[in-house]
Amino acid sequence: MKVFISWSGPKSQAVAIALRDWIPLLFQAVEPWVSSADIQAGSRWTTELPKNLENSNFGILCMTKDNLTAPWLVFEAGALFSTLPLGQVVPFLFDAIRPSWTALAIPGGDRQ
Repeated sequence: MKVFISWSGPKSQAVAIALRDWIPLLFQAVEPWVSSADIQAGSRWTTELPKNLENSNFGILCMTKDNLTAPWLVFEAGALFSTLPLGQVVPFLFDAIRPSWTALAIPGGDRQ
C-alpha cells in the first residue's frame, strides 16, 4: 500500500518525516512517500509529485495551526480527495489544534 504524506512548513515536515520512518515499523507492506525525502536529487518534482499523488492508496495530511490554509497542502489534499475513496485521506492534526472539521480549509474538511 502506498501512502502519500502531505506537509507544509517546517513543523509539519518534521511530523511527515517522523511518520514516514515510523509507519513501516508497524505495517511492513506500507510504502510511505514524503516529497522532501523521496524525490531524488536531479529528479523533476513536477513529474514525481503528481505520479505519487495518483499512485497512492491512502493519504495523510500533516496539519498544524500554522498550515491549515497553506495553498500547497490544500492542493495536495484536493488531489488526494479527488482520486481516493471516502475514508482514505485523513488529517493528522498536530500542535494542539482543535478546529471544527468544517473549518479546515481542505477539500473534504467536512468529513469525519
